[in-house]
This record gives sequence, structure tokens and C-alpha cells, in this order.
Amino acid sequence: MGMDTIRKHPELTTKVCEVLKRMHDEVIREGNVERAWRIAKAMKNLGCQ
Repeated sequence: MGMDTIRKHPELTTKVCEVLKRMHDEVIREGNVERAWRIAKAMKNLGCQ
């Protein structure tokens, strides 16, 4: 599923943002900085808060 499809459905965007936030927190705890940056970039592109 592409970013455009996710952006078209606000409820889907909310769910994806929640999942990305959980993934980001987990990756930070693991110390995987590169992956954390990629997840943060995806969150920024979706407009997650």
C-alpha cells in the first residue's frame, strides 16, 4: 500500500501513525539509529504528530 492511498483515508493514517510510533519507540530502545531515522522520515511524510 502506498503513501498516497494511506493519505486518502484519515482513519488509516491514524492507525499507521500509531504503528509507526510504536515501531520507533522499540527501535530507539534497541539502539538502531539508522532504522529510527527511516521510521521518523515516514512519520514526517505522513504528518504524524
